[in-house]
Amino acid sequence: MNQIKAISVSIMSGLILGLIGVHLMGYIAAIAIPKEYFLWFEENLFIELGFFILGLVEQFLGFGILALITGYILGKVTLSNWLAYSLICYVSVLFYFSVGSALVYGSPISNPFAGISSLYFLPSLVLPACLLMASYMASTRYNK
Repeated sequence: MNQIKAISVSIMSGLILGLIGVHLMGYIAAIAIPKEYFLWFEENLFIELGFFILGLVEQFLGFGILALITGYILGKVTLSNWLAYSLICYVSVLFYFSVGSALVYGSPISNPFAGISSLYFLPSLVLPACLLMASYMASTRYNK
């Protein structure tokens, strides 16, 4: 596969990943979490851990599974340059988060990492971690 086709596949897969993931997060955010979940964390540990675990699960269900599938496809298509094309895919996902979602949903363009504190930043690493892990495992470098 030549380089221009691989770059365009990476960009398009990132945009599609962002589009579907944002749509899925809308449904995942509508799931009601029982009040007892937060009360248990408030009594036994600290409430921020409850929000952290909830954020990890939400990110994995909304973006992690899609990133695993996309990374596997990118790893098989791009073969030895899996890292470069996975990073291009991730940058296009970030582009969709800031500009694409603003165009689709009619909201203002925003920074995809705005408002994330130090503890709540970690769940946002689920998407790049799953994408890079799956593309590496599907590449020929791993399968030698």
